[in-house]
Amino acid sequence: MLVHGNAYEIDITVSHQFNASHSLPMRPELHHHDWEVEFTISGKINPLTGMVCDMLELSEFFQPYVEKLNRQNLHEVDDFAQDNELVKVTKRFPTCDTLAHYFMWRTVPNFNHEPRFRGLTISKIMVKIAEPDDHEPWGWATIRPTNLTS
Repeated sequence: MLVHGNAYEIDITVSHQFNASHSLPMRPELHHHDWEVEFTISGKINPLTGMVCDMLELSEFFQPYVEKLNRQNLHEVDDFAQDNELVKVTKRFPTCDTLAHYFMWRTVPNFNHEPRFRGLTISKIMVKIAEPDDHEPWGWATIRPTNLTS
């Protein structure tokens, strides 16, 4: 899409929340957090719909991935026992960083095979963390593809 001679894509973001517990070496007791995951996709506006993508369809696509972690002890999530070394690290250290990687690793193959999302890219996933009932995140991690061809 050109705007004044420059090529652009539009980013669309949907957000899902979950509550889950974890522990870390610096805080070894099991404790709960409110988590938020933002999935951002990029693409061009479809002139037949006026949208890059239907946000409701996009939200419905990502919801099961997040729901799988809701009300869980993140150290006990079976989905983290995978061949991918960094996904295995998520079971030991479920942090914003490792969860962002997990969501990208888990969603990209299925997203890329969905005909309704053809021509679109998952351009960013952000995982935010907050104390229960505070609702204001105090930290987050973002994963996005890097351009390895430049």
